[in-house]
Amino acid sequence: MESSKAESTIHLFLSVMNRYIASEKRPCDYGVGSILYRSEIHTIEAIGKHKQINVTELSSYLSVTKSAISQMIDKLIKKEMVDKKVLSKSDTEVALTLTPKGEIVYYKHEKYHRKFYDYVEQMLSTVSESDMTVFFDIMNQFDTFLDEKS
Repeated sequence: MESSKAESTIHLFLSVMNRYIASEKRPCDYGVGSILYRSEIHTIEAIGKHKQINVTELSSYLSVTKSAISQMIDKLIKKEMVDKKVLSKSDTEVALTLTPKGEIVYYKHEKYHRKFYDYVEQMLSTVSESDMTVFFDIMNQFDTFLDEKS
């Protein structure tokens, strides 16, 4: 039995999304001798983008608890990726900064994203504006359907 357009589309969409999600979950060594997991690299990315961010701000930015951030920061300090710098005499206010090793990871991760976005941009440059509009309309309809379903 031949599959319908809907089945084929959903199958392809799920295949692409599952492969993307799997690639994002895979731990990676950015050439500094430490394996980093997705949550660790996203913490490094946030610290790299927000110089001298504190734990509260980082917690809010990443939408995780301060306790989870503190645990993550401890892991990254042990991996020599992040430093804490005291900002006040009370020792309660600290700024998070990347170490030289953390900076290398940050820039290599940013380079990976730039390469990926450039590739997608190159693919999309061959698609007409009207086709892009149709694509976004379809994706928005999927999104709305899934919102209503949940």
